[in-house]
Amino acid sequence: MDGIDISLVETNGLDLNRLNKNFFYEYSIETKKTLTSILKHSLSFNLNRKKFLDNFITNEHYCALKDLDILSSSDLIGFHGQTLYHEPNNKISIQLGNPKKLAKMLNKNVIFDFRSKDLSLGGQGAPIAPIYHQFIMERSNLELPSCFLNIGGISNLTFWDGKSLIGFDTGPGNALMDDFMISKLNKNYDVNGIIASKGIVIKKEVENFLKLEFFKKTPPKSLDRKSFSIFYHQLIQKKYSINDIMATLAELTVETIIYSLGLLPKKIKNIIITGGGYRNTHLMNRLKNKLKIKIFNEKQLGINFDYIEAELIAYLSARSIYNLPYTFPSTTGVSKPSSGGCLYQYL
Repeated sequence: MDGIDISLVETNGLDLNRLNKNFFYEYSIETKKTLTSILKHSLSFNLNRKKFLDNFITNEHYCALKDLDILSSSDLIGFHGQTLYHEPNNKISIQLGNPKKLAKMLNKNVIFDFRSKDLSLGGQGAPIAPIYHQFIMERSNLELPSCFLNIGGISNLTFWDGKSLIGFDTGPGNALMDDFMISKLNKNYDVNGIIASKGIVIKKEVENFLKLEFFKKTPPKSLDRKSFSIFYHQLIQKKYSINDIMATLAELTVETIIYSLGLLPKKIKNIIITGGGYRNTHLMNRLKNKLKIKIFNEKQLGINFDYIEAELIAYLSARSIYNLPYTFPSTTGVSKPSSGGCLYQYL
């Protein structure tokens, strides 16, 4: 929601070579407001409105890429688009973007639509990252079984023991905390978790949250960014202090991660943690105190965590070109290992 991550990598969908060419294109204040508005009203749009939004997102990606020297040395652009709505139970996952237009504007082939095929084969369309997380764990020579945890808007984890690859969404990541910071303090996020660190966790709210239907389900399972909006709006209407609400929202993220690790078939030996939540000092301290296992950071692994997802889309794009699977029965619930993505040629 804050901008576009761009990475130039060399990959065949099996291996990946980082070229240390990473770029971040920050959205303008006006664009951020437009995106926030889109998500608030994600279901109240018609086809004309969607066409406008597809082109709007595409133009932003064009502006992000058009002046970069990496274009001349790239064969293919992986274009995920902006997720508007994800409802796996109804086989819906909408990503905004016009790949055909982007391909023509940049004179490059584009891969788009990474989730539809999985949905059509009975999967939930998410998470799509586990196969890349497996690659990182193997490349890093982690002692197995290990986990890769991404704390983004929603938190998701990947488990790999050398034989079984399991992936699923664990619960909220930063989304609820960020929404509260924006609405109450007009700030995009809680820097280092300082606001949360000054509050007291409201334990009964955490207990009630863990009783929600999602947590009774066994993996694979996935979430939309707004899956917990009813609970969230009920919570913030109660007469709790800002610090206590933030402390509680942070604890929801921590407790649902701990709970999810308990669903795995084996006790893990190591964990890699990435995503915006990794930058939240308070959140990480709470996790470390409860996990009591080895946590690997980006310096130890020689990876810039800010560009993991850009690398992921490149990796999946190559797998799409070579028809290699990237969703599996144990990660999305799809009926059989499946590739995906559609190629849009600029000619």
